[in-house]
Amino acid sequence: MPSIISADLTINGNLSGKGDVQVEGKVFGRIEAGNLVVAEGGEVEGDIIAKAVAVSGTVRGSIKAGTVTLSSTARVQGGVTHDVLAIEAGAQLEGQCKRLPGAQTDKPVPLPDLDLMEPEQTAQLAAAE
Repeated sequence: MPSIISADLTINGNLSGKGDVQVEGKVFGRIEAGNLVVAEGGEVEGDIIAKAVAVSGTVRGSIKAGTVTLSSTARVQGGVTHDVLAIEAGAQLEGQCKRLPGAQTDKPVPLPDLDLMEPEQTAQLAAAE
């Protein structure tokens, strides 16, 4: 069960722990947590470090997490460092996105064998249309 910062609560200061946190109110400070949810209407002004971060509210600061999910109502102003990043249509992100060094997605994926055409063949097909 996550620790919940309810909608009527404002915290000025840093939060640090290994458990899960759900922000429905406002946090002005750095958050370090296992998993973090910034609910719709929730606001964080400060940097975030967690295993996984799901944002439906507003974040003004950097996010560093293995998995970052931005829902359609998310508003993020700051950089995002991630292994996996999912952004729903409608989410707003103003900042740079970078993958974590050594992330699983950094490993090369073998390409399938493709039957590629020579440029001359492509030109011939285009001319035939």
